[in-house]
Parts: sequence; structure tokens; C-alpha cells
Amino acid sequence: MKYKLSSVVNRNIIRASLITAALVLWAGQTEAATHFVRSGASGDGSSWASAWGDLSSIQWSSLSAGDTVCIAGGTYSGSITTGANGASGTPIVLRRAAASDGTCGSSTSGWNSVYDGQVVMRGTINIQNSYITIDGMKPNGISVIMQNPSDSYAGVSTGAPSSNVTLRYIEIAGPCANGQGCAQNGDQRGIQMESWNGSNWAALSDWLIQYANVHGACNNMVIYGAQNLVVEHSRFADSNTTGSTSYCHPNVVNTGSSNNVTWRYNEVTNWQVEGIMLLGGSGTWNVYGNVWHDPMSGSYPRVVETQDGSEGPVYLYNNTFSNLYFVCANIAGGTWASGTRGRNNIYWKSGGACGLPDEDNDYSDQSLSGEVHGQGSAPNPFVDLSGQDYQLASHTQSGLALPSPFNIDPDGKTRGLDGIWDRGAYQYGSSSAPAAPANLTTSVH
Repeated sequence: MKYKLSSVVNRNIIRASLITAALVLWAGQTEAATHFVRSGASGDGSSWASAWGDLSSIQWSSLSAGDTVCIAGGTYSGSITTGANGASGTPIVLRRAAASDGTCGSSTSGWNSVYDGQVVMRGTINIQNSYITIDGMKPNGISVIMQNPSDSYAGVSTGAPSSNVTLRYIEIAGPCANGQGCAQNGDQRGIQMESWNGSNWAALSDWLIQYANVHGACNNMVIYGAQNLVVEHSRFADSNTTGSTSYCHPNVVNTGSSNNVTWRYNEVTNWQVEGIMLLGGSGTWNVYGNVWHDPMSGSYPRVVETQDGSEGPVYLYNNTFSNLYFVCANIAGGTWASGTRGRNNIYWKSGGACGLPDEDNDYSDQSLSGEVHGQGSAPNPFVDLSGQDYQLASHTQSGLALPSPFNIDPDGKTRGLDGIWDRGAYQYGSSSAPAAPANLTTSVH
């Protein structure tokens, strides 16, 4: 009997231990929560009726990995400054309310159709944490309206090392609006990705920027310390300034100490000086499938420039350049790293090629001397050049077949399926083509 009693006790102890362990495990796997922000509200964020009243009112101490913050359309004076980390597979998500969204839309208690509207920010976005997603849900869904103070100012910035950050469908509107230059009172920056720790640039790894519309700042982007960054399906415009201010040197991208950067499927227009200005030991840049057209008149626009040291390698593949009247690639004190090359680009009224140390398989209305496989003095290949429709009207002669990921065009078409790899950003035809990205336009704004 003693043995049987002991066995029962032991079984009970084991059962209790298993229950306790299960309870501990369950406690650590609580469901993700949904929080709400609505301009002018005064609640605790628990519902639309009791929403936080401004973006600066978000209580980050109450957010955990996997949580979603729903933001109603409206105008907000406060800023977003992150204060908690998400986790792999369960980021903290801030997103604009949309009626069709199951988490932040019409199925939520207290929903009002006016919540499905543009979020206009008079403040800024500052990323200080990892595994964060900020999603406007629709083109220009979250619009950050930059100011023009006498010192530096950034619409989106980083304040600490961070990784796995996604920014999607965000407009950053700088002081120079509507395609016009203006006097910028400081070094105004659309997106500033940098975090200086006193001795070097802290790592900013695995960022993804999609469907952004960045325009009107002196520098559309400043990137230092980025690793494995992808910028895609976005528009960059109006990086310019007027007047005699010495605070601002306009660039599309000012970058250094960054490696394995992918810049693809973007539109760049109305820029004043450098496109991608490489300095400070930049590593690999994959620049492909972009449309660069109509830079600012009367200036010195470039696409890529090396400023100091050995920069790159830069792989400039399958881009379309139109009306680039000054220089494509330029050396200003630096050198191109071994392997830098251009392939399969279209230069239309943009010179005979880019000026990189190794170029071939290009297409141009001018002579392409020195290119064994180039197609120079060629006819207009575009659907509607005057209307800035840079899709191809027919196949170009086949260019150089390149490996993945360079074999996909901005519309998702797989290049070379019919045996012809077209030059320029777009592949001719409709094979394997999903819907085009919603905000990749090819017109001057």
C-alpha cells in the first residue's frame, strides 16, 4: 500500500507540474492585441470609441510583439516615436484604417466610414526599435508633411540601431512642392537612415521601403550603416533647392558605409544634382528596373557618383534613362570598386551610355561606341515617349540574360520567357504579368 500511495502521489505531482508548465506556456502566448488612434479622442486606445487622441499618445509600454495599432484618417499634430520591439514573424504594426481591413476596418466595433481616409502628420516618424511595420495601406495613405526650419529636419528618421523595419505606402512631402524648387533653410531630409554611436555608424539591417512617395526635400534619402536594405516601387522627386543657402546640397540619395542595398522598380524625376552619391566606403548597390527621367533643368544631374575611396561595386542593370542631359556616372575623388558595371540599360536623349568602367548590351538613340553588344542609333522603343509611358512598344534586340533577382521587371514579368531579354526597365509582352504597382507613375508631378 505504501508503494501504491507513493505512486499516486508521484503521479499527482507530475500532473500538477505539467499543468503549471502549460499555464506558464499559455501565459507567454497571449493573443496579439489591437489598439486604436483617432484624432481628437481621449481614451486608452482600447477601441474606436476610446481611442488614443494623437500619434504621440500611443502608449508603447502597453504594446507587445504582434500587436496592431489602427490609425483613423485625419490630421495629427504629434509624432510617432517607437518605444517597443516586435519579434520575428510578429512585428508591431501601425497601419491606416481601411474599410476592407479585417483588423482595422468596417468589422470593428464603433467603425465610421470617415476613418478610411488619409492620415496627415504634421509631426515626424522616428524609428528606435526593431520589427516595426508602418503601413499606409494605400498610395500616400500616411502623409508626413515636412517643415522648413533653419536646422536639419527629417520626415522619417532613426534614433538607434534597428532591424527588420518596414515602411509602406508613406508619402514624405518636403518643403519644395509641386515640382518647383524652393529655398530650403536647412539640410531637409525625407528619410534619414543613420545612427552614429560616437565612433561609427550603427547597423540598420533588413529594412524594406515599399510604395513610398518621397518628394520636395533637399535629400530624399540619407543612408548610412544600412545592411540588406531594399527600396522598391517608390517615387523620388523634387530633390532641389533655390537661392544662395549653403545648408543644402540636393541629392536623391546621400549614402555611405552601407552594403547589399537593392534599389529597384523606382521612379526618379526632377532631381537637381547627384542621384545616388556614394561616399565613405559604400559596398554593393544593385540598381535595376528603375526609370530615371527629366531631371531639373539648368543644373548638374547625375545618376551615380563616387565621392571618395573605392565605392561599390554598383550593378546598374535594366534601367531606363530619359532626357538625362548632363552626366550619368561621375567620379568626384573616388573610384569604382572592381566588378562595377552596366548592362541592358536604355539611354534615350541621355548620352551614349553611363560612363561606368564596364558597359555593354545597352540601347540608345545615339552611338554606343565600344559596346560589343550595344544597340546604338536605334529607333524609339517606347509606347508613348511624350506621355512618359516607358513601356516598350515592341521587343528590343535581346540583351544579356542575368540571374535572379534581376530577371523580374517592375510589373512582375519574367524576362526572357520568349527567348528575348529586353533592354530597359520593362519587358515587352504580358507573360507572367500581375497588376502593375499602384503608385509607380512615370509622370512629372
